[in-house]
Amino acid sequence: MNYSHAEITLIVPVYRVELYLRECLDSIKGQTYVDWECILVDDGSPDSCGKICDEYAASDSRFRVIHRDNGGLSAARNAALAEANGKYISFVDSDDYVYPDFLKVMHSLIVKNDADVVQVGTEMLFTSFSRMKSYVDSVVCISREGVARELMLDIKVQSHVWNKLFRREVIDSPFPEGKVFEDIYVMTEWAKNIHKMVLSPEILYVYRQRKGSIVNSRFVDNRLDYLKMIAHRAKVLRALQPEAVSEKLYGRCVWKGFINAGKVIARNVEEKDERIDAVRRVSRIAASAPKPNLWHLGLKKWVRACLLLRNPSRFVMLTRGFDGLNYQKHKKIAHRFS
Repeated sequence: MNYSHAEITLIVPVYRVELYLRECLDSIKGQTYVDWECILVDDGSPDSCGKICDEYAASDSRFRVIHRDNGGLSAARNAALAEANGKYISFVDSDDYVYPDFLKVMHSLIVKNDADVVQVGTEMLFTSFSRMKSYVDSVVCISREGVARELMLDIKVQSHVWNKLFRREVIDSPFPEGKVFEDIYVMTEWAKNIHKMVLSPEILYVYRQRKGSIVNSRFVDNRLDYLKMIAHRAKVLRALQPEAVSEKLYGRCVWKGFINAGKVIARNVEEKDERIDAVRRVSRIAASAPKPNLWHLGLKKWVRACLLLRNPSRFVMLTRGFDGLNYQKHKKIAHRFS
């Protein structure tokens, strides 16, 4: 088989994941669908990841390796996209792994439905348990209007790229380099090219919950980047599909982003003054948004939004107080991988 013309290109950025990399690559090598190439991007990893990548490339010609100086996740993905040959593109994070039928199911659905994107369900993996997220109850096809609405809600259609298969033409904007939550940005930009999307409830992607991952990082600046991405998503999708992204939905989702950013900072920043100062920064950004509407948000979120705006210190105090009573959240944090 000539893998320079493979049907699917898998893109796997690799950095400091030697504990998990073999499991990831073995899961790709074991796919029941075989017409694929996998581009491994060794992003200047200081451990043995580069050697592991070379080992897999030497044993299976479907693996290709790009060795580069460290430039971050977005730069690694962009480098791989420039070399991709596949008609379809899928992204796998190197500390995750996939079920054997991951590609087979998604390829069948995207071809059968003449779709632009397919999304499958996810297993959220912790050290001693897992959580299954199907997102939908049965296979569903949605239009671009539905994609815009569901991306805003971020419930059925997730704003990450790694449990999906994309038609190559959908991907016409690069990942933003030097930023986190880059998936929110590209999913928003690519939405204009998505005319049909298929959602499958089948659990086929395993997302490992790690203490040291970018998303779980506790840096305040990451949360402020998150707010910028949320604002960008709301603005672009409202302009793209104003009928689908109503004023109510716009306000609900923007304020959900502000509240979530404030809560993450309140929970995770160790030093008290730094914690309160950071939430005040979120409050100042939120002040430029439309005022929170009780009927749009519901009582619970409206109270939190008003506290965030008017009394950031009280917002922090109540968030940390309620968080201390949340057993399930503490269980998840305690059982993340290293």
